Amino acid sequence: MPHKYVKFKAEVVTGQCPTCGQNAVLVSLASDHFRCTTCGSDLKQHINGKISYLPVMVSPDKIELS
Repeated sequence: MPHKYVKFKAEVVTGQCPTCGQNAVLVSLASDHFRCTTCGSDLKQHINGKISYLPVMVSPDKIELS
């Protein structure tokens, strides 16, 4: 039986996190989503003349409270 492998390529960049305000290491979760290693905030990368990172906003109806 063949083994199934999942390949992914994490990108590590430095940038200023808008949530904690620190220059931090940001690790990619997807091609345009990153997580701040300082505060754990999820950020979306926007490129419009310069690269900037904005917090990912979650819709309140998608949050599960247990």
